[in-house]
Amino acid sequence: MSEKTMILTDYYVQHVLRAYTQQLSVKSRISKEKLTKQVGQKDEVTLSKESKKMLIVDKIAKEIVDQLAHGSPRNETGKAVLERLSKEYGQPLDVALDDQQGMVFRVLSDKKDGFKEYLPPPENELLKQRLYEVAKSLIHEQLM
Repeated sequence: MSEKTMILTDYYVQHVLRAYTQQLSVKSRISKEKLTKQVGQKDEVTLSKESKKMLIVDKIAKEIVDQLAHGSPRNETGKAVLERLSKEYGQPLDVALDDQQGMVFRVLSDKKDGFKEYLPPPENELLKQRLYEVAKSLIHEQLM
């Protein structure tokens, strides 16, 4: 049998080692990029059209209630909300700003001074909640 010997030069060994090192660095770089892409992904939430509409209705209703509470000039929607709440309550209502309680409701009279009485705190709280619900209802009707 004849055995053949293979002679490897230093140059050839260095070339193979250099190529192997380059392949390792490329693979590690690619795996790092994949890892950062996976880590960097953010959760995404999509809202339906109805959900978006409800968020808009909620935001507008809060703004209307805030405008009424702070005594801002009343727009048509604010007047309509207060009028609808007055019809539900059975007496004409108005909103005033009190330093201690914040937004308070008062009953209006037919006389020239226009003011009859402030409502008690428990009833005032119920009307605040109902005002917000009426505002949401009216805005939802207008958007449909």
